[in-house]
Amino acid sequence: MAQVLEGIKVLDLSQFLSGPRCTQLLADFGAEVVKLEPPLGEGMRWLMAPVKGLDRSLSNFNRNKKCITLEIRHPKGKEIFLKLAPQFDVLVENLAPGTLEKLGLGYEELSKIHPKLIYCSITGFGKTGPKSDRVACDVIAQAASEILWSLGTPDRVHSVFIGDLVSGAYSAYAILLALLARQKSGQGQIIDVSMQDVLYFHNYRALQLRSIQEIEQELTDAVGGTFDDFFSGDQKKSVPFWSIYQAKDGHIAVVFLTDAQWERVSKIIGKPELGKDPRFANMILRTRNREEYRRFISDWMANHKVAEIEKVLIENKIPCGIVVKTEEVNQDPHLIERGMIAHCPDPVYGKIPTPGLPIKLSNTPGEIKKSAPRLGEHNQEVYGELLGLSANELSELKKQGVI
Repeated sequence: MAQVLEGIKVLDLSQFLSGPRCTQLLADFGAEVVKLEPPLGEGMRWLMAPVKGLDRSLSNFNRNKKCITLEIRHPKGKEIFLKLAPQFDVLVENLAPGTLEKLGLGYEELSKIHPKLIYCSITGFGKTGPKSDRVACDVIAQAASEILWSLGTPDRVHSVFIGDLVSGAYSAYAILLALLARQKSGQGQIIDVSMQDVLYFHNYRALQLRSIQEIEQELTDAVGGTFDDFFSGDQKKSVPFWSIYQAKDGHIAVVFLTDAQWERVSKIIGKPELGKDPRFANMILRTRNREEYRRFISDWMANHKVAEIEKVLIENKIPCGIVVKTEEVNQDPHLIERGMIAHCPDPVYGKIPTPGLPIKLSNTPGEIKKSAPRLGEHNQEVYGELLGLSANELSELKKQGVI
């Protein structure tokens, strides 16, 4: 069965996480992705080099791709690149701002020789604005978009790289939009993705606070606290709509939004009278008096195990979820059933554990075909097929430090 992106060719100049995640999503659904790296490899590859076997984790972001090497700063390398780029539909890069432009390889130059090219640039702050020349990575984007402050951890670095990975996913989405536009116009275009933009777009707290500025005092009067109390600082433990509770053997997240759900929760914790208590008659009153009822729930939770709590809450149609640990999520039967605990076939390591595909298409599903390529693994294949270079020519280019 043909995959939905079969026939689309992508030249991937990206490194680390954001760009590779973008092109991985395209490769998983059939695009031919050729990853172009310097002769010594991209940043993520050489960071992993000191620990033998650590390179298997490259398959989390670079599976299903081919790899060639090329030193684009070398005059001969630049010449080869200018011949290579027109062979592709899409180019993806997340290099430091201005890197390709300084080499004469930016969109303006490439679009002259390849008007149909879709050129996707992922940077920390985008191509316009006062910060556009700044180099950034995930933690900087999280800081600049107020995500770290919203999480109540302005002094902590998180190991969940949402800036990189969500920006990569949005870049893949943007590329699909540009491909559709090209079908209509016949023209390519440049895609400008800023990690700060993407994270700000996802910062519900900041967006909501901005939208209610004019009624902030009315809200404070109604619920006995500011809207911000529910998202930052110590008050976030008392959010009436969603909370995380300590159980005997762990934690569990619970959401009860409606009056009917509140009544069912009251019965579950053995306090059915709270369901009819006028202090908690609706969401506004429950918000205002949250500390009064929360202690009853907390006391009940503390005397039960998370599995017991989850079972009774689910039986009563109360949304909930156990806060799982790393070793637990990697063995989750539900994720296994959904195909999210998958493997890449690899000639050296056998089967490399990798996440499955989060997008399920019924007629044109994605597929994990192979692990991350070795550095320069496809030089002969790609340069031979696309540019007609012979083995002797490639050997000479390698001696010159071009590939």
